[in-house]
This record gives sequence, C-alpha cells and structure tokens, in this order.
Amino acid sequence: MIQTFDKLGHFLKEVKEFYAYEKYLSKYYKKFFPIFQKIIKKTTIANNWFRIEDLLITFDQWGKILQKEKLEYWMSKYSFTNTKKKPKKILVIMPGNVPMVGFHDFLCVILSGHKIIIKLSEEDNLLLPFLCKIIINEKPTLKNKIKFTNNIFREKFDYVIATGNNNTARYFEYYFRKYPLLLRKNRTSVAVLQGTETEEELISLNRDILTYSGRGCRNVGKIFIPHNYDVHLILKKSFISEYITKNYKYTDNYKYYLSIFSMDKVRFQKNHFVLFKEEKNYHSPISVVYYEFYNNLNELKKTILENNNRMQCVVSKNFLEEEIPFGKTQYPKLEDYADKIDTLQFLN
Repeated sequence: MIQTFDKLGHFLKEVKEFYAYEKYLSKYYKKFFPIFQKIIKKTTIANNWFRIEDLLITFDQWGKILQKEKLEYWMSKYSFTNTKKKPKKILVIMPGNVPMVGFHDFLCVILSGHKIIIKLSEEDNLLLPFLCKIIINEKPTLKNKIKFTNNIFREKFDYVIATGNNNTARYFEYYFRKYPLLLRKNRTSVAVLQGTETEEELISLNRDILTYSGRGCRNVGKIFIPHNYDVHLILKKSFISEYITKNYKYTDNYKYYLSIFSMDKVRFQKNHFVLFKEEKNYHSPISVVYYEFYNNLNELKKTILENNNRMQCVVSKNFLEEEIPFGKTQYPKLEDYADKIDTLQFLN
C-alpha cells in the first residue's frame, strides 16, 4: 500500500516540475498526464479560488511527503491489527476551501486498512477522484475500499470524520451523535515577529498569509508585532503572492473591505491587494490581516498558549517549542494533524 502512495507522490512531483520548470514526465506517469491536465484546467475554471499557482503548491507538498521512507516512519508508530479482522466503513466529509485539503484523511483511512466513503465539497470535486484512479490502476484491490457519494443519507458507515465551520459543526454533532465522530471546526493561524526577522523570512511570512488566497486554517490571519513595529516592512514583501490579484473573488473582497474601512474611518495599512488592520480578534476576513502590538514576549506566550484551541499554527522563530518556521505552514508533515487530533489514533 505504501508503495502505491509513493508512486502517486512521484507523479505529483513530476506534474509540479512540468508546470514549473517544463520538465518532461517519465514514461510511467506520462500516460496519466493528458487527462490530469484537463482535470487541472477544469478545476481552475470551475473554482476561481483555485489558481494554478496554488495547485502547484499542493502538488509540491504531497510530492515531498508521499515518499516510502516518510510513510513507513509515520505508520510505524501505529498498529492496526484489528482492521485486518473487520475493517470499518469511514464516512469522510471533506471541505473545499483549499485544494485536496481532505487528502490527509483519505490517506489515513486507506493506510489504516479501513474502507472510505467520501463526500466531496462542490468546490473541490475533481482532483481526488482522478488521483484515486491512478492508485487503483496501481493497486486494483483498492477499488473495493473507495467510494464517492453525493448523498450521505443513503450510506451505511461506522465512523465519521467531518470538517466544517462552527455552524455546520453543530449540525454534524447532532446528526452523527450516535457515531464515533472526529469533528474539526474553525481555526486560524498566527505569527509572532520579534523585529529581528530577515528579508527572506518576511517574504516567507507573506506566503503563509496569502497562499490559497488566505482561505485555509493554516494561513496566517493575525500577526503579533513588537511595539512601534513598522507594518510596511511586511507589506513590502508581499509581492511574492501577487498572483492572487488574478482572482476576481479575492479582489472583490479586497475592494469591499477597503470601502468599509474607508467609510468607517478605520485606521489601516495597505498595498494594492492586502489590508492590515490593528485588531484584537483572531479570525480575519479574506484579503485582511489583523495585527496586534505586544510589549512583553513572555506575556504574549502565555496568551497564545491560553488560546491554543483557536490556532492551527503559530509561525515564529525561537518563541515556542511547537512553532512553524516562516514559509512552512502549507507544508505540514504527515504527523501534523488538523486541530491537533490524531486521525490514525481515532481510526484505531
């Protein structure tokens, strides 16, 4: 099974290199590529949030971690002897805010030996079905373990993994109250600057903010900065993500909040595609980044730890034990579970 996903990782890596560097695909993967090109094009047309630049980041991320050695090391920490006797049917309700955001759950279910029933989001319903065809081509027995559904009410299942906002979470909690349920809710990510960051780290921070148009829980939506820190130092480095201005949905958000802030005479900093606003709240809207000044680093650390249940990632340097380096929020490791809930442990 691991070998199958290792090959899928090679395929995604080669697809990324083809688009980024015009490298040709090897013979084995070349047969899948023409159809996958059409899938990519359909995806970007059907969902304007999904830019080709963002898809390449997704392919790059999975190409790097779907490797035999990494998969074996990750799985070596678990034992799934029970699934060999009687595998469960796992219903996975996937979100669609970020390309292939539900793939980690898919990987967990398949590698743990269970069967998966997938309810895709309408925002991202093309990539995973095609990738499943690739792995089934490699390992035909997987065909009986993977099922896609448009109507969860007609399905029979044993466990549920669901991701949604805080409103849909209440619905999930009620409807699936009789099932073992792994439920994820709204989270965001924050960054802590200490004023000693390099130019490259500030550029990388902008990737953490703006990749996927800022729609993911791993996107930095708020920054804590030292008192009197110049926010323009960050804004000047945001050019790395300027491609999001091609997305009219993103620019509509930008224009909307620019108008609102201007009419309400709210103080803010800006360039032509991102707004920075001083704010205590954690969850910022699309195209807006909140920032907050701090005076004492130890007090800030205490505040962040107390609000840990709101945060997916904390981006910083030599601040916390469990911190994410600048520019790495969209490159989680296999063991970096969403909402810090061990999916494989749940399935076991």
